[in-house]
Amino acid sequence: MDIFFSLIKISVFLLIIIYLINVSLKYLNKYTNQTNSTFRILRKIAVSKTSSIGIIQIIDKYYVMSFSEQKNEILKELTEEEAGKFLASIEQVSRSKNAPEFSDILRKVTKKLSNKKGSSK
Repeated sequence: MDIFFSLIKISVFLLIIIYLINVSLKYLNKYTNQTNSTFRILRKIAVSKTSSIGIIQIIDKYYVMSFSEQKNEILKELTEEEAGKFLASIEQVSRSKNAPEFSDILRKVTKKLSNKKGSSK
């Protein structure tokens, strides 16, 4: 019977310790993750398991960079025209990925159903 109560005590204390660790990590996360508006990674594409290529915005300039375990390197600085085209393509992709409105879906489904009813008669 003593062993049973000892296991229950250990389990309870373990849960309390895990909870305290979780709370303290959340608290510390507020101070370690700082958002930086002067540096943004706009797009990152994996080339291999350990390296990738990305488009970076630093203040008002745009760069194509390579990222790897050994080093990070600026490959090219984008011109204003190239950066504008890239930003327009990102905006267009984000608009096209938006979910369609419910009314549009409902209209398409009712149209398909009415077509099926008309062809079955």
